[in-house]
Amino acid sequence: MRRISPVLLSVAMLLASAPAVAIHVSDTGGNPVDDEMVEEGPASQLSLIKKLWQTLPLEMAGELQEYRASLDAEFAARLVPIADVEPDWKSKGIDLSGYLQSLPGGIANNALLTVGDVPMIRFFGEIPADILADWEYIQAGSKAVGPTEAKGGDFLSISPNHIVFVAHDHIQTGNARCMKTAVERAADHATVYRYSGVPFDPDSDASLEAEAEAIILYTLIGGLHSPILCSIVQRDQAGEYKHLSYTPDGRPLSDMDDPNDHLEFISLVDLHQQLNLNVISEAADDEPLNPVEAARDPL
Repeated sequence: MRRISPVLLSVAMLLASAPAVAIHVSDTGGNPVDDEMVEEGPASQLSLIKKLWQTLPLEMAGELQEYRASLDAEFAARLVPIADVEPDWKSKGIDLSGYLQSLPGGIANNALLTVGDVPMIRFFGEIPADILADWEYIQAGSKAVGPTEAKGGDFLSISPNHIVFVAHDHIQTGNARCMKTAVERAADHATVYRYSGVPFDPDSDASLEAEAEAIILYTLIGGLHSPILCSIVQRDQAGEYKHLSYTPDGRPLSDMDDPNDHLEFISLVDLHQQLNLNVISEAADDEPLNPVEAARDPL
């Protein structure tokens, strides 16, 4: 897959910081796929999509194994601190809670947008109830917390048509936010949604490839595990915001951060406009993985 490794790692870094809580997600976008699918219409499309998400990882398990091993190794390497403990690391950056509260609308009406390899919108308080009006629920991990139950969380794009939600369960210490516990399996904490404005056509190679791309990426990063990580948001001399990662004892993890990411605080949120239209598709070409052929078999 061309240039897919940087995107995989970026998504992995975000999902690996998910909380290790065990509250099941609410299905806010539809019911789980039925054993007998309806014959036509939007409900049939959604049933086919959910079936594809269930069966494609099994169909491609052998092919995905070598990619997963390589990703595991590279992700582990990025978790190695690049320097000794920084004594003042907790005082770096901004007080996010205080800053957001000072903005018009307060914490409840502002979020942090990150535009980069993996566009993301981060909420630090209650999430608007209607934010998923244009999205269809696909699946959730066994420990996932839905947006309506979460007290903050991240929406990130994994394809031009898909987003993942991961709830927060952090402790604030100084200006740093730290995970409460390590994560054994990233996908256990994630919920997947698909944009309803793009129809799914099982007879179209382009439609199948777009769906399979998201499934492959999500499956590859879903098995990753992570130790406890901490992060701060810092404003530099040029007025740009940057994300900095640390170990809980204050050793910098700069390899976990992308210096090219653009961060800004926003008060109006449109998930598809701000996330999916900024994502770069990493569709497979003529390398060993063949998602279109594999996707046709289960259907």
